[in-house]
Amino acid sequence: MRLRRKILLLCLLTTNLIPYGLAQLVQHPSPQMTQDAQAEATQTAEILGLASSIRELKEMQTKRPCTTPPDITELTLKQQLLESETSATLDIDGVLAEISAERSDLSDLRTTLQARRDRTVGYLNAASLITGSGVGIAVNATQLSNSTATAGDYLGIGSGIASTVLSLVAVRKMHGPQQSVGTVPNMLAPLFDQNAVLNSYYPPEVLKYLDSVPPTQDPGRGTRLEQMKSAWVNQGRIGSSSSEKNHAKILALTSSENQNVKLSIDDLSDRIAMLNDVGARIALMKRDIATLMRGYQSGKSACLP
Repeated sequence: MRLRRKILLLCLLTTNLIPYGLAQLVQHPSPQMTQDAQAEATQTAEILGLASSIRELKEMQTKRPCTTPPDITELTLKQQLLESETSATLDIDGVLAEISAERSDLSDLRTTLQARRDRTVGYLNAASLITGSGVGIAVNATQLSNSTATAGDYLGIGSGIASTVLSLVAVRKMHGPQQSVGTVPNMLAPLFDQNAVLNSYYPPEVLKYLDSVPPTQDPGRGTRLEQMKSAWVNQGRIGSSSSEKNHAKILALTSSENQNVKLSIDDLSDRIAMLNDVGARIALMKRDIATLMRGYQSGKSACLP
C-alpha cells in the first residue's frame, strides 16, 4: 500500500514539474543563444535591405499606446516588410529546390553505378573462387598418380596466378564505373566561378549571405563560403592547390550536359555531400527571417504601456 502511494506521488510530481520546467526554459531562453540569433538576424536584415524599415516600424510601435490600434502607415509598412520577407523566403526555397533536384538525380546515378560495380565485383570474386578452390580440387586429384603429378603442379601454378589476377582486378573495380551526369542542375558551379546551366542560379541576396562573415564568429575564419571550402579541403573533397588534378575535380563537381566529363561513385558522393552543406547553410537564412518577423509582431511588449 505504501509503495503504491509513493509511486502515485512520484507520478504527480513528475507530471507537474516537467511542464513547469519546459515553460521556464521557453520563457527564459539562453541569453547567449538569444544574442547570437539576434546578431544573425540583424545581419540578414542588412543583406535583404530591410534593416531601416524594421527600425522604423519598431519606433512606431514603441511610440504607440497599447490601447491605440495601428494606423494605416504602420500597417502599410508592416505589409511591405511581410511581402519582402515572403519574397526572400520563396527565393531561398527556389535555391533549395534546385539543390534538391540535382541531389536526387545524382543519387539515382550513384545507385546505378554502385549496382553495376557490385555485380562486376561479384562475378570476379566468384571466378576467383572457382579458379582457386575449384581448380585446386583437380590439382589434388592429379597428385594421386606420379604420371600426372607434374601436370598437376603446372595446373596449380596457373590456378594461383589466375586467382591472384582476378582478385587484383576485383580490387581495381571497387572504385566502380564512370559516367557523365547528363542534363542536371549544377548548383556548385557559381560557387567555383564555373559556367552554370539550366536554373542553377543564386539570388544576389543569397550570394551576399554566403560571401559574408557570420557576426558571431571570428572574422579570421572567413566568410560562410570560405568556411565551407576550407572544410571541403580538410575532408579531401577538393584540393587546396590549382593543380591539374584539382581542376579536373572541380569540373567533375560542376559538370552538366558535358559527355566528356565522367564521374565516379566517389565524385558523386562528394558532390552530393557538398550540395547538402550548401543547402544547410542557405536554409539558415529562413531561420533569421523568422527571427525578424517575431521581432516586430504586435503585442504589449512592442507598444507603449
